[in-house]
Amino acid sequence: MMLSKKEFKVHFIGIGGVSMMGLAEYFKSVGFTVSGSDRAPFNAIEKLNKMGITVYLGHSKKNVEDCQVVVYSDAIGSDNVELARARELGLYVLSRAEALNTVAENFSDVVGVCGCHGKTTVTCMLAHIFSCAKISFTAHIGGSDVKFGNFIMQGNDVFLSEVCEFKQNINKFNADYAVCLNVGKDHMDCYGSENELYNAYASFAKRAYKSVINKKDKYLSSLSLNNSIGFSDSGEGEFSAKNIRSKKGRYSFDLYKNKELKAKIKLSVYGRHNVENALAAASCALCMGIDSIHVKKGLNSFIGVARRFERIGKIGGAEVIADYAHHPTEIEACLKAAREISRGEIYVVFQPHTYTRTLYLKSEFLSVLSKVENLSLFKTFSARESYQKGGGAYDLHLLLDKSLYFEDLSAMLCYYKSKLKRKDILLVLGAGDLYGIVKKHLNNRPIE
Repeated sequence: MMLSKKEFKVHFIGIGGVSMMGLAEYFKSVGFTVSGSDRAPFNAIEKLNKMGITVYLGHSKKNVEDCQVVVYSDAIGSDNVELARARELGLYVLSRAEALNTVAENFSDVVGVCGCHGKTTVTCMLAHIFSCAKISFTAHIGGSDVKFGNFIMQGNDVFLSEVCEFKQNINKFNADYAVCLNVGKDHMDCYGSENELYNAYASFAKRAYKSVINKKDKYLSSLSLNNSIGFSDSGEGEFSAKNIRSKKGRYSFDLYKNKELKAKIKLSVYGRHNVENALAAASCALCMGIDSIHVKKGLNSFIGVARRFERIGKIGGAEVIADYAHHPTEIEACLKAAREISRGEIYVVFQPHTYTRTLYLKSEFLSVLSKVENLSLFKTFSARESYQKGGGAYDLHLLLDKSLYFEDLSAMLCYYKSKLKRKDILLVLGAGDLYGIVKKHLNNRPIE
């Protein structure tokens, strides 16, 4: 007897991850019975429960006993009890990346956004453009758009998703429109060499019907592609941003296709780097035949992503702004944005994310962080890794003469309470757990 969708159960191991959450929401939305597990509580449990998704805290063999499909996140090891039991039972087992591509195959057109920086922002910008244009689309986002959250379902024609290079997941996703933002030396623990990483980006672009390429990126601009259109905020490529101007950190520009003015764009988010992000989203949308009026409205309606230059509270009257920036290029962009709006001193606390990233990019981190006058390092968020000599936050601190080092949140907050003045800015940077801890603390007990 064939099972109905409702009787067909899909279980997600590591459902607390934002991408896994989005996939679980999709499967539930199209009629499957869905459950998931995670080792610790997370903020969205109540939301998932309200959707009818059962969430188990902790991993147990019994969680998969009545399932037909099991999806596991990149953070799950092969020795996980649920994953091992699923294989023992002969269940259909998919990695997160394989499940994502399986979902994409159900749509007429697939848009994939890849790059070392800017993926979440560009994906969200495209979602706003599609929504304004009343495109039938579903979006899977690796962050939380302020308006839409991490999952949007407004139809079944276009599938929009970020595509990550971690664990070579980029090789498992096929897009009709491949938006390629930049190539950086990141997740090198997953690749044998830089060339192997670069080739993964090239292959992703070549597999697409149309690739939308950032012509400012040295590697991407060197690719020989028959399916590409180019964009840049410096004049190269078919799409360009001209007459770029700023008002208190928010940017406007004129969007051109070759010599034709397509729209005058006004952004609602901070930072010069968002001109390039907006240009990438606009180029893709115009490539897909979306009218420029919808591009203009969509980009203006985008007001940000959680943890992307997000104001999370105040200390001593000073603004506390958090950003996911965990790569040297992202930190530099965040610092530039802060300088544009600051009327006082800028203080930075950076929590490195993984030891391997710090080791691979140590010289780049030191170059960027050495220019920060009021710098603190917070203990590394190790994620999946064990300590590697020279790759910790304290190791960086020892190489940065005027920096401070903290392992205790209370000590760090007491220090900033004594230092910060009204009009100052405190930037909390990194992809680890410090953001959540500080935000929760400020929300529960504002420090004024």
